[in-house]
Amino acid sequence: MRFISDEKIIHTMSPFNEPIAKVEDGETFKIETRSPGIPDEVFEKDYSDGNYPQRILSITGPVYIEGAQSGDLLEVSIDKIDLKSQGKMWMGQWMGILMDEVTKPYLKKVNVENGRVFFNEKISFPVKPMIGTIGVAPLEEIDCLRQGNHGGNMDVLSLAPGSKVYLPVSVEGALLAVGDVHAAMGEGEVLGTGIEIGSVVTLTVNVIKAKSIKHPLIETKDSYEIVVSNEDLVEACKEATRSMIGFIREKLNITFDEAYALTGQCAHLRICQVVNPLCTVRFEISKEILKI
Repeated sequence: MRFISDEKIIHTMSPFNEPIAKVEDGETFKIETRSPGIPDEVFEKDYSDGNYPQRILSITGPVYIEGAQSGDLLEVSIDKIDLKSQGKMWMGQWMGILMDEVTKPYLKKVNVENGRVFFNEKISFPVKPMIGTIGVAPLEEIDCLRQGNHGGNMDVLSLAPGSKVYLPVSVEGALLAVGDVHAAMGEGEVLGTGIEIGSVVTLTVNVIKAKSIKHPLIETKDSYEIVVSNEDLVEACKEATRSMIGFIREKLNITFDEAYALTGQCAHLRICQVVNPLCTVRFEISKEILKI
């Protein structure tokens, strides 16, 4: 099986990034992602002058997918996530939903072993590996911290082993990039970080020809999830609702009123993260509802 190391990383998703590898349509491969390389001294400084550190997200890629063209859909199956043995979490006056209430930077390193995160000598909890950032190249360069229709820094818990994510292809080869893996993360990512950790992710890619979608779509064993990002959380919720109504109408061939009513009773709107440049939500509906 092909192995793609984290030797080369990117900080922006761009149609101009040079591919670090090429894989075939239908291929399964492994890709290594980095643990954040933030020096400990960053958290030992006094930032009372407001000169905070710059937030930089490093992800591995891009990977050129043979046969992918603009107007196609890229299906990415998350087969497995192997975690390294130490993770980090941190906060500061420059990140997190309560950054205005944080008085000093905080860094905590944790051991990750035997399927658990060891927060301290008394507290541990199960690992729930997930990919924080996965996406394809948009038509214009976008910082890896941002998210959008191309994917990006979505921080969706269900981007985990056993799930598939569907991304609209905008450029030749799709230029898939992956990183920002977490050993665990609370929904909303209110701290600004999950358990950030290095990993090796096993993926399978498939190109679906001449089919596109407006927003990233995640398929789990039991559900579909539409992922929407916007600077305004309420606007993200509205757009996710519209998209879910359209999705249900297409699947069940019903009216707007029926689909809206079904969305209100059977679908679940959840906050993914509120700490990045854009807020991200997901609208989830059970596959059972869509059976006719």
